[in-house]
Amino acid sequence: MIKKLFTPVCIFISLLFLAYVLYKSEIIFAGSYREHYYKHYILSFILITFSICTFYINREIKEYLSIIFLSIFFSAYSFEFYLDNSLKSKEELKILEIKKDIYKNKTGKEYDERSPHQVYKDLIKKDTNTVPFFYPSKMNIRNKEIYSLAGISNSPTVFCNENGYYSTYESDRYGFNNPDDEWDSDEFEFVFVGDSFTHGACVNRPNDIPSVLRELSNKSTLNLGYGRNGPLIEYAVLREYLPKKTKNIVFMYYGGNDLTNLNEELNHKILLKYLDDQKFSQNIKSLQNVIDVELRKHVKSRSEAFSYSFIKLTLLRTKLKRNILINKKIKKEKKEKFKLDQLEKILFLTKKLSIENNSKLYFVYLSAPRYTANETQPKDDLKYFKDIKSIVEKLEINFIDIHKKVFKNKKNPLELFPFELSGHYNVKGYREIAEAIYKDISKY
Repeated sequence: MIKKLFTPVCIFISLLFLAYVLYKSEIIFAGSYREHYYKHYILSFILITFSICTFYINREIKEYLSIIFLSIFFSAYSFEFYLDNSLKSKEELKILEIKKDIYKNKTGKEYDERSPHQVYKDLIKKDTNTVPFFYPSKMNIRNKEIYSLAGISNSPTVFCNENGYYSTYESDRYGFNNPDDEWDSDEFEFVFVGDSFTHGACVNRPNDIPSVLRELSNKSTLNLGYGRNGPLIEYAVLREYLPKKTKNIVFMYYGGNDLTNLNEELNHKILLKYLDDQKFSQNIKSLQNVIDVELRKHVKSRSEAFSYSFIKLTLLRTKLKRNILINKKIKKEKKEKFKLDQLEKILFLTKKLSIENNSKLYFVYLSAPRYTANETQPKDDLKYFKDIKSIVEKLEINFIDIHKKVFKNKKNPLELFPFELSGHYNVKGYREIAEAIYKDISKY
């Protein structure tokens, strides 16, 4: 029976997979993410070719193949079931209970244990305009490939939870974390670029660094930071969004992963154009409406995917992908010199842009949040800190070392992190860092 069904089942599965890929690529996304689905198309045709070939193999081989495929199938889904239902380690559960107790004692509220997707589903019932936070990506707009540099505009956005609650913010007209009317200012005292630490991860506005500067200075301040952005995207953001009348540009550098992010960014041909052609522009501000449409399609697709994540072996694929990325990271360690050279070029061009814009440029170095009771400087930063500081000083860019200004003399640096654990900063951490930046810039 299995031998007779083997070929028809293979053909059915192959055609079903191809139909699914066509549906996602050409109907849901209307070809906007076709490049992403190329590998799926290739896999579809390989499966179809294999299915056709099974007509010509003998019964014994079909039997062996059936056993192999069924074994792989049951093993994969058994492992997915295990990952989906496996309990957290005793240490993780202990930490969670401590967090819950601390949060309850401080706020009188319950620690929010929902997943980001659950929060999004709950909030969308109250406001259908709500969107989850997701990272910028490539897409096709009007038959042209672009790279989005922020999120969906004018929308309640679900961010993250490290402090016991999910932070949310109303995005501005370009998808950044600002009050929308901030863009109507005639001139700006501060414009920030950076990653999630600048974006304001896991705290509500106005507790992010740019918002605190807006309060301290009582002057217009723009937050152009966005989660997972690296130096090249941040330079591209300045090229696309920097207002002409800007007094101070604050370039926030995170020592934990900015070089890693840069390595990924250097693989994107659109982003490389910003390095190779100083006149290049995506004119992305004028495309925000159509970008919103495409990104909302992505939100809808991702939300639907959660409904059948088990079928797609999401947890297993994620685990495998992480292991592959770790191996790739190890192999690429020898390329750090190249990345430092590219970082220098990016900072040189950023300095040039600031001069042309009559703006002062400041480079703020944020150390990786891995402080412990017996450690005054995170080990992850020691490897490249001196090299990066040397590059910044060679380019005559004002250098602000947050470790030196804020953390070095603290008896317990961890008090500035959620529940005294590694992660982004808590409200107190963001404020003290913002105050240090403001104090330093005020000297110039």
